[in-house]
Amino acid sequence: MPRLGWMAGFVPLLYPVLVHAAVVTRSSDLRFLALAILVVNVLGPWLVHGRVAAWIGAIALIAAAAVAVHAAGELMFLYATPVLVCIALAWFFGRTLLPGRTALISRLASAIRGPLPPPVARYTRGVTVFWCATMVFMALANLALAVFAPVELWSLCTNFLNYAVVGVLFVAEWFVRQRAIGDYEDMNWRQYLTALRRVDYRMLRHG
Repeated sequence: MPRLGWMAGFVPLLYPVLVHAAVVTRSSDLRFLALAILVVNVLGPWLVHGRVAAWIGAIALIAAAAVAVHAAGELMFLYATPVLVCIALAWFFGRTLLPGRTALISRLASAIRGPLPPPVARYTRGVTVFWCATMVFMALANLALAVFAPVELWSLCTNFLNYAVVGVLFVAEWFVRQRAIGDYEDMNWRQYLTALRRVDYRMLRHG
């Protein structure tokens, strides 16, 4: 089981590399491997816990991937993935902005520091809006790249640049936070990252 847990943490990093290699080399074998890794990536938490339905579903989807790589439009699966992932993340952030709900970043901040002062609650709600809008923009950009850009450029942007942009925005938000609510922030960068690692993210799905 620990080995499966390590694999579940590794496959998200492996997928974009495999997709780009498949695109550059025009290899159907790599396209199949990328799709198989995508299935494991999506179902990973349930596979790690030995859910029989997840294992059956994974086997069925991987078999479908083997058929898909021989179809004329097999790249559509790869084109669709970054668009659908961004849409899903936009929904994940956006649904917590509905009336009667607590914004996702506010929940995360509460899990780290307890009840939030009003200025912090307002700021974290604004950050949730920002990430929701960012995911919508990235979904549209990924769709435009899939339709209009050469496949190699699409792959570079969706499999590498997207992750770099998210990383830069994540770090930039930290500096914005120091200026916006610095009086309420008592953790340095290292303490903040440590606190994020300790959060039980399953609780963020509720509330």
